[in-house]
Amino acid sequence: LLQQTYNIVDTMVVGRYLGDDALAAVGATGSITYLFYTLCIGLSVGAGIIVAQYFGAGKKKALRSAVFNSALVTAIFGIVISLLSVPAARPILELLKVPDKLIGDSVAYMQIACGGTIAVAAYNWINAIMRALGDSKTPFIFLAISSTANIFMDIWFVVGFGMKVDGVAWATFICQGISCILAMIVVFKR
Repeated sequence: LLQQTYNIVDTMVVGRYLGDDALAAVGATGSITYLFYTLCIGLSVGAGIIVAQYFGAGKKKALRSAVFNSALVTAIFGIVISLLSVPAARPILELLKVPDKLIGDSVAYMQIACGGTIAVAAYNWINAIMRALGDSKTPFIFLAISSTANIFMDIWFVVGFGMKVDGVAWATFICQGISCILAMIVVFKR
């Protein structure tokens, strides 16, 4: 539920303050951003399962290897998607036949949202690792704080700074990025 608040809040702020066309522009990117985010979640869940098995079996060497390798795969995936999605945004959206009057806002939103896939991948990975090691409370706290901060940042960027759909995309990216960094600090300190 909290993971979905990013999208719900983006939709509410865009619909209320930017209007129908902006809302349609953000909606046009939904299936693509959801695909990338779901792949990140899938990678993370898979890594978490392997890490939990090694942790439960007390195989410390295999555990370290699994954490390192899953971090590497997640980072490569996130970086590749982030780098490829920015220049591919317009062609993909044109292929999906996004109307001309929406294409500019759709491209802007998708470039930021999908360009930030590295943060989403890292964030989901670190949370999966924490849960695999028996800590489900810390990921929940980070997600709750990040989701709440996203509400305020969306409104601040759109209403306060007068940004358009790029404002809600940046707010989400920044909140997820900060949450990811904080979660990594906590994990590596432990």
